[in-house]
Amino acid sequence: MLLKSLQAGAAISLLNPAKLFSENNFKENALTGNPLRFPPVFTNGGTMTLSNSVVNVWPGMDTHVIAVNGSYPGPSVVMQKGDTFSVNFVNNLNEPATCHWHGISVPELMDGHPKDPILPGESRVYTYPVLNRAGTYLYHAHADMLTAKHVFKGFAGFFIVVDPAEISLGLPTGAFDIPLCIQDRRLADKPEFNYNTDLNDKIRGWMGDLILVNGTPDAYLEVNKTLYRFRLLNGSNGRVYKIAFSDGRPFRIIATDQGLKDSAPEVNSFFLSSGERVDILVDFSDYNIGDSITLKSLAFPAPGGGTYRQGVEMNLMRIDITGSVSSGGVIPAVMPPINYYNPSDVQTVREFVLSMTSAGMNMHRMNGLTFDINRIDWETPLNSLEEWKIINTTNNYHPMHSHSAMFQVYSRNGSTDLPPGDKGWKDTVLVNPFETVRTLIKFSDYTGIYLYHCHTLEHEDDGMMLNFKIIDVAMPVELSSFTHTVDKSSVVLHWTTSSEKNNKGFYIERINLEQISNDVWINAGFVKGNGTTSSTSEYLFTDKNLITGKYKYRLKQIDFNGNISYHNLSSEVEVGKPDSFRLHQNYPNPFNPSTKIRYEISNDSFVTLTVYDINGKELTKLVNENKMAGFYEVEFNSSNHNSSRKLPSGVYLYQLKAGSFVTSKKMILIN
Repeated sequence: MLLKSLQAGAAISLLNPAKLFSENNFKENALTGNPLRFPPVFTNGGTMTLSNSVVNVWPGMDTHVIAVNGSYPGPSVVMQKGDTFSVNFVNNLNEPATCHWHGISVPELMDGHPKDPILPGESRVYTYPVLNRAGTYLYHAHADMLTAKHVFKGFAGFFIVVDPAEISLGLPTGAFDIPLCIQDRRLADKPEFNYNTDLNDKIRGWMGDLILVNGTPDAYLEVNKTLYRFRLLNGSNGRVYKIAFSDGRPFRIIATDQGLKDSAPEVNSFFLSSGERVDILVDFSDYNIGDSITLKSLAFPAPGGGTYRQGVEMNLMRIDITGSVSSGGVIPAVMPPINYYNPSDVQTVREFVLSMTSAGMNMHRMNGLTFDINRIDWETPLNSLEEWKIINTTNNYHPMHSHSAMFQVYSRNGSTDLPPGDKGWKDTVLVNPFETVRTLIKFSDYTGIYLYHCHTLEHEDDGMMLNFKIIDVAMPVELSSFTHTVDKSSVVLHWTTSSEKNNKGFYIERINLEQISNDVWINAGFVKGNGTTSSTSEYLFTDKNLITGKYKYRLKQIDFNGNISYHNLSSEVEVGKPDSFRLHQNYPNPFNPSTKIRYEISNDSFVTLTVYDINGKELTKLVNENKMAGFYEVEFNSSNHNSSRKLPSGVYLYQLKAGSFVTSKKMILIN
């Protein structure tokens, strides 16, 4: 069950809706600091009001912020994948505002593009289905040339997506699942958030010397001697962090911007740039109660000077070990797989050259261009795999963010040996000074106008941002019908085309909706197309030997130029369970040299299917493993079995055992 009523001072709970901590959880501590704060959780369907507000960032001291519903940071959104999110967003500022749902795939008019402002005193309803994988996302300001100031003043918050498949992995939840938004401010401005930028701020991005975590200065978090999940978000305007612990302890990266990775590598540190998210698992069980360690940003070599610089060592948050309650969480032995793009399938390569002209307005540029809110800089077809090659010709850091898609990092400076934080699904990638990064990207959900930009917010506001338009190109195959029937363990797909142009054929792809990897399409087969024809064509494909469950199917149509389009079966397909255990007569029978044996399992069981000679001597085991309830078929080849001699003609036995069920049949081999 999703969290429904989590209050300030409580961590995200995916299972328990109870209030985990009191609202005033400021207790005395032997060490200095302030207990880590947690924003309230937004009630889906409610109102978010943006306003100038006064809050106590430092106890007893007033700070003027831009708050959402009076909260800094903004309320956390927690949504189940597949549900519809809705909010009435009210702008009570004296200047335009928009809200961008960073990393969330949304229709064009829901994206918070600067061309769609909410004017002072006005409101807008943002509503859309949550299509994304379970993961850590965010929302934040995106008004034209006001993004950096609005975010700096407080307009941002978490957007957490959950689903049952992720929960089934046994990761830490509830009070052991901790969202951490890291931001920097300047001690000289305490207690205010004064956004007064000088030339160096505009060149490098705004940076400070004072850290806030979830809006908490000098934050500490009390933990138990157990496994925790930390969801780390870089909510700073321009600073890059090198995340580590003060004692150098290892931890595991389990998720990047767009959800779970396909492995959980152990690391000691990683880089996190503005807008990026990384989820880690960290185990505190080997500490003693009373110990303290520090979450840090390590020093690293970085260009640039000035009072506030990249690459300086910073303490982020103290962690105090105070108890021994177990989270019950585990490090998954197997992570859900990721379907990695093949560079050979790329249809278009685009280059983005990041440059800086002489200091002044619009000095940060992409392909020599500065942002024009009314100009479309390129068009990209829906469902077309593209390579985006980002060439940084500057000595600045540029975290590059794409709206409306998740992508995969393919290489850095030509090397595909990537750091763990790069591997997986991303929507923001750090491009280091004088570095070239290649990403593979495909837009599959919506058409319309979206943005690609640097997420150093001062660079974005200065013009390092371009518009692109996702278009639905007329495809070479006109599909007139696509239906299915189920025959025991087989699904029969039937489709017709009214015309075809340059059609190479159809890959048949499916997803098992009841498996953890339910966002990975599996190739089930290929059917050759008819090239170019104006006549009606009929196609048939049988997907055999499926286990019990619910499936989705689609056709991946490809032409002879490599262009791809997708056609989805409109309904789910359910393959049911057999009503009893059953062993069928082999076919063909008699046979030479091979035959097929079908059997049915009505309950999950350990199954053996063994072949014997007429005297009862075992020749081979065709099956010897746990099987889920379902319909199965195996092949027995008399010329390829465990015996070293060729089997003579004669009668042979095959026996099925499944739990307490045992049965056998005869088959005849004729050489």
